[in-house]
Amino acid sequence: MQIKKFTAKTMAEAMTKVKQELGDEAVILNSRQVKTGWFGLFASKQVEVIAALEKEQTVTKPRQSVSVQTKPIQTVSPQTPPAPRMVGGAAPRLHTSLQHVEALLSTESFAEESWEETLNELYYTTKSVEAAEQYVYEQVKSSFGEPAEAKRYVMVVGPTGVGKTTTLAKLAAHFKLKEGKTVGLITTDTYRIAAIEQLKTYAEIMSIPVEVAYDFHDFKRAKQLFARKDIVLIDTAGRNFRDPAYVEKFHEHHDFTETSLSLVLSLTSKMKDMDMIYSQFESLPLSSLIFTKADETSDIHAMYRMVKKSGLPVAWMTDGQEVPDDLIRGDADALTKRLFEKEGWTRWTKQGV
Repeated sequence: MQIKKFTAKTMAEAMTKVKQELGDEAVILNSRQVKTGWFGLFASKQVEVIAALEKEQTVTKPRQSVSVQTKPIQTVSPQTPPAPRMVGGAAPRLHTSLQHVEALLSTESFAEESWEETLNELYYTTKSVEAAEQYVYEQVKSSFGEPAEAKRYVMVVGPTGVGKTTTLAKLAAHFKLKEGKTVGLITTDTYRIAAIEQLKTYAEIMSIPVEVAYDFHDFKRAKQLFARKDIVLIDTAGRNFRDPAYVEKFHEHHDFTETSLSLVLSLTSKMKDMDMIYSQFESLPLSSLIFTKADETSDIHAMYRMVKKSGLPVAWMTDGQEVPDDLIRGDADALTKRLFEKEGWTRWTKQGV
């Protein structure tokens, strides 16, 4: 990426300069008003714009010449020292002012990202830590797709212990109390008596009917009982959905085209365990991910990696045990802010907002 600073009297004039030098594909990274003058005398306000152009685009311009002509564009200017390279895994890749950024990029969740060169060029050009942070913020935010509106049936799948039942109770409270919908609850997780009793307790408190389906006949009957409900929430036993024969039979008794099917993952899980869980359920027509237990871990950046891996949006994230309060909708901006709050980046901590 080629990054350059432009200064002009007006924004329109600055944009003209950007277009003339970098072309129509340039991206504006930052803009601000600055004062020019000699020791404050005869100072005048001007517009300073930081613009960037992906390097690949300089190679594919219509008029191509020998490849060496593209190198001056790619090299760092004399006053911009190149980023230090890793030597035996010890040398930092980013400027010392960006150590907190490097700490994030050194995690397993961001191991495949190659933002170091862009971040160094951006920092040396702007001398702004905030500009570098904002770049990372926008990159992360852009990975979170917009979840679709919940369909009439909302089904959660996932292994035992990730918080499916509590999450379903939170969703039931949300749809009834905040969206004013009529709600029905069905559980097919008959392996754990505690899960059934837990869901019944929540349902009784909220005056929401709940049906326990011990077999497919019960499941079909429960669906018929809730035919007039606005939304039906379905809890499942994770072990069943790892059986291809069970999944096939489930398709016979349920139309997944009218179902929002979410895989529930705990943010306290190890990365390799998340990968294994996802591989067990990815054959299902998943529409979104739900992340739980954000309050029980010091970082939640594994969420970013799983979104990149699966290509699925995040429907919800739970951040505590309170029903229905500790439930965060999968809004890209909200999820990204929460991620950086957990990382302790001052700009996005609760104290810094």
